[in-house]
Amino acid sequence: MDSSEGLLLPAALRDRTSFVLIKLAALARQGCAGQLAAVGLSQHQHAILCCLDEYGQASQKVVATRLGIDGGDIVAFVDGLQRAGLITRERDERDRRRQILGISPTGRRLLRRVEKLMDAAEPGPLAALTPQQRALLHACATEVFAADAPRSWVAGERPAGAERPAGAERLAAVTP
Repeated sequence: MDSSEGLLLPAALRDRTSFVLIKLAALARQGCAGQLAAVGLSQHQHAILCCLDEYGQASQKVVATRLGIDGGDIVAFVDGLQRAGLITRERDERDRRRQILGISPTGRRLLRRVEKLMDAAEPGPLAALTPQQRALLHACATEVFAADAPRSWVAGERPAGAERPAGAERLAAVTP
């Protein structure tokens, strides 16, 4: 529980969308971190496993770049994943300076388990919203990210077999 409960934030902050989103991100991060800590992962380690699962083997540098993790910081995350047997790390035969990462069968099994936990906890702080409102929030946020980093985010793109979030059509109808 927030220690400031009962103390109203200044209107200048409450009315600023960026401030509200920062507070919301902190709540969501806290919930995710708790779910991941229960299985011994950090958020960065979870992201690395997701990256390797979806895109396959990749150099440590490519994974760091794709996820926006500092090249020096990723080493500790990868070390922990390798010690736990969740990933493999091998020297690239063509360039011995490069480390090639891959997800191990154990890592893939853990990732499936984690994804189920995350799915079950997904509404988290957004549980106060209806499923349609959550889908619309997701669609709006994805549009912003796609405009900011078009090569990293594709607005409206869904993985094969996944349904487009409810509300995405409404977002398309109200955006220029």
